[in-house]
Amino acid sequence: MWSGARARLPPVDNTWAGWQSCLVAVTDWRQMLSADDGYALRPGAAPGEVAAAETALAAVFPAELRQLYLASDGVFDRPGQWFTIWPLSQVVTRNRETWPQHGPGRRELVGFGDDGTGAPFCVPRDGSSGVFAWSPITGEATRLASSMSGFWSGWTAGTLPPH
Repeated sequence: MWSGARARLPPVDNTWAGWQSCLVAVTDWRQMLSADDGYALRPGAAPGEVAAAETALAAVFPAELRQLYLASDGVFDRPGQWFTIWPLSQVVTRNRETWPQHGPGRRELVGFGDDGTGAPFCVPRDGSSGVFAWSPITGEATRLASSMSGFWSGWTAGTLPPH
């Protein structure tokens, strides 16, 4: 009950991190990406390289995509002979080339890889959640997963929605 007197608060105890420590999930991207031996990893990008790509595209990458690039600057599908996840240099080049061709809907997304048929995998340009496949034919995005780790798990297991 508030009586107008100044309340005495207990001293701050910093030994327990509280609820924040329960919500942060850290993905070991090198381990996750190399779990399937059909993929070749590359050396990770430097934090400045990831930031430069974001700046070049006026985009904010979701935290998981940023972490993935720090672990491996692209992921090459050896059997299919293509980059499932493009190196950062291709992310910048391909998005700059594609955005003018596909209208405002595609400009809201940043492509970071593709399925081998030309349909790019994308994340929202504003850093919000979700991984999508963009259809250059229909000009529409299909949500594949709510996170990058969910996307990669679904991709390697073959359980992503049709796109």
